[in-house]
Amino acid sequence: MNLLSKILLTAVLLLSSGSLFAQDCKATLIVESNIANANVFVDDSLAGTGEYVETTLESGTHIIITVENSDRWDAQTYIDTINVTGCDTIKLNYNFTQKVLLNTEPQDAYVFVIDSLVGYTPLLLPVVYNNITLQKPGYLSLNLTGKDLLTEKPFKLKYIGEIDDGTFFDKTSFKILMGSMVVLGAVTAYYKLKADDKYDEYLQTGDSALLDQTNRFDLISGITFAALQINFGLIIYLFLVD
Repeated sequence: MNLLSKILLTAVLLLSSGSLFAQDCKATLIVESNIANANVFVDDSLAGTGEYVETTLESGTHIIITVENSDRWDAQTYIDTINVTGCDTIKLNYNFTQKVLLNTEPQDAYVFVIDSLVGYTPLLLPVVYNNITLQKPGYLSLNLTGKDLLTEKPFKLKYIGEIDDGTFFDKTSFKILMGSMVVLGAVTAYYKLKADDKYDEYLQTGDSALLDQTNRFDLISGITFAALQINFGLIIYLFLVD
């Protein structure tokens, strides 16, 4: 075998071995997280559990799912799609942060972290947050830390605003005005009837004393009727401004 033939044979062998090596080449996937109960799935197959999971991948597209193995309703899940084309080492790192539900009584309180408004209660918050301030108009501000959130109980806000004594119709002033209006209406009707009776008698007898009584009863009826109108107007006014 001459020198040229040896060189060609060597080249063929090198190319063949390189091709075989390339076919056997697999990528290394390393998944790291900050919790020990993280399950790592590769294309729906469990690849491992823990803070450090290492596996190999064939060339192609793969879906990596890393999920917190927990019964909590807010368990976290990370989903990534990677494309493997060689024998590289691929590292994925996930940080699982525990979250809790921050709630208040009453709800819709402003939630500030340091000086930034992050939302309104009820609100899902990471326990790593500190310097939490709850604010609501008419209520005393409340300062919390991340440890306070672990209680997972609604925080009661102290009311410091004006006490609402209900609608206008539930207030004592309305009841007094209504009672006085009934009394004034009854008095007005009573003296009006008395005046009418005395006037009828005056027409029959012509007695001037009966006419004086008629005028007196009419005056009393007119005064109470005016007071009735004022009373009714006051009810309307207080109802509109309440």
